Amino acid sequence: MVDNQDVTLWKFLSGEAQAGRLDLDPSVSQDCLTACENELKVYRDARTLLGNVAHVSGFGDFPAADELAKMLGAKAIGGEGDFDSALAKHIEVLGLIRDTIKHSVERLVDNDKSQADQIAKLG
Repeated sequence: MVDNQDVTLWKFLSGEAQAGRLDLDPSVSQDCLTACENELKVYRDARTLLGNVAHVSGFGDFPAADELAKMLGAKAIGGEGDFDSALAKHIEVLGLIRDTIKHSVERLVDNDKSQADQIAKLG
């Protein structure tokens, strides 16, 4: 389960990458970016599918059937500790992880290109 500390940590790390104080190894970064994108798709698809289970029915006509249906539907979307909110937090953290990796790698690539250009001017 994602908590606010995870979000805070990855916002901090993303800021560090943007400021140029966090470097990630480019040789593994592409795999990490791909994994983040794949997981983001899984979580987004899952959130879309939650709409199918938010309206539960089929419990018959016993006295608590409607209340049970509401309770189970709220577990999918809108209730306390619902799956939709949990998935939204996971998506937020994965997006921050992805952005952190992107910023770090982009900075390293730009730095490498700049150094290569400077070396080329000397030679």
